[in-house]
Amino acid sequence: MKKTLLVILDGAADEGQSAFAAAKKPYLDMLASNSTCGLWSGPHAPHYNPRSMSSVATLEILGYSYHDEPGRGYLEALGMDLKPGSSLCVRGNFASVDKNMNFIDRRAGRDEHGLDTLVRDINRKIKKVKGVKIKVHRLVGHRVVIMLTGSGLDKHVTDSDYGKKTRPIRPLDHRARKTADILNEFAKDVYEILSNHPVNKKRKVPANYIILRGVGSRQKVRNFNKKYGVKACSISGVNIIRGTSRYLGISIIDMPLSQLENDLHLRARKAIDALDRYNFVILHINGADTYAHDKNFAAKVKFLEKVDAEVFSHITKLRSINIAVISDHITNSKTGEHIFGPVPFLIYSPEEDTEEEYKFDEKNCQGSFVSDNPMKKILSV
Repeated sequence: MKKTLLVILDGAADEGQSAFAAAKKPYLDMLASNSTCGLWSGPHAPHYNPRSMSSVATLEILGYSYHDEPGRGYLEALGMDLKPGSSLCVRGNFASVDKNMNFIDRRAGRDEHGLDTLVRDINRKIKKVKGVKIKVHRLVGHRVVIMLTGSGLDKHVTDSDYGKKTRPIRPLDHRARKTADILNEFAKDVYEILSNHPVNKKRKVPANYIILRGVGSRQKVRNFNKKYGVKACSISGVNIIRGTSRYLGISIIDMPLSQLENDLHLRARKAIDALDRYNFVILHINGADTYAHDKNFAAKVKFLEKVDAEVFSHITKLRSINIAVISDHITNSKTGEHIFGPVPFLIYSPEEDTEEEYKFDEKNCQGSFVSDNPMKKILSV
């Protein structure tokens, strides 16, 4: 097969006012003018918490379904190479709540001050709940993974993060009652430990709660390389993409973990160089999603302009490979929330010769095609 570079712009699509449309991005627009542009209909994940959409969305872009998603906590653990084995893994993040357990800030101000100390003290004071071993592992920023090891555990439980207020975790199956009880007791104990912790007295936004969601465990899935007959690698600064890559058997080009990539030139160069050794390269860029979660539309626009100048300026020089550009989901810059819905999607092939004046955004990508399976569309070129 012809070599392919797939660029995933995390959360770059918008609802209403478009960051793609507002951004000055001559290189991406030039690529779009020489490509087939359309829409991906977006992730299909009924009853799935939109706040944990990225794992399902990435799997669906790569031709899998939400049935193949083992739970985001498990993928996060794989991303940190924690070797979870048979443990149950829970995605968590430090948050700030008031006395009535209403959310003040779901990300505890994105302030990392003292979080290592908080994790250390949680692990020191909570070693087991109902006979099950529990350990918290710090990830990037405000994120953690909680690993539960013991008997009688089941991942089919709800999240604790819906709406404006924390909610007790509920079992979705009678076999998951023990797991729900353990996680609820753990969350209560964590709140008691953190509420009066000396670290939080020094923080502007206290990290006094851990949101629990995306409970997952080991699951079999078909290897990506065998499924498509490719040799694939991924480049990303976020843990979930690294974990998804390990889950699917995709090689990882090591890069610093970062929610806001400040080394886009390097990441672009790494992706281009990887095409010498791999015939399918995934370049994931996260920053637009982070700014949208912070409801900072102007920063989201500016970041996309930076991606254009530092990434697509190099990618547009590649003439002999197929290039696909897609957003994994909508992240609404006004609400800061993930949204299910169609996103812009382009496919460049050196055999195609469109040369129309084109802007890559939600409106201009309507009308040509709507794909339910991006990977199938990419491989059909």
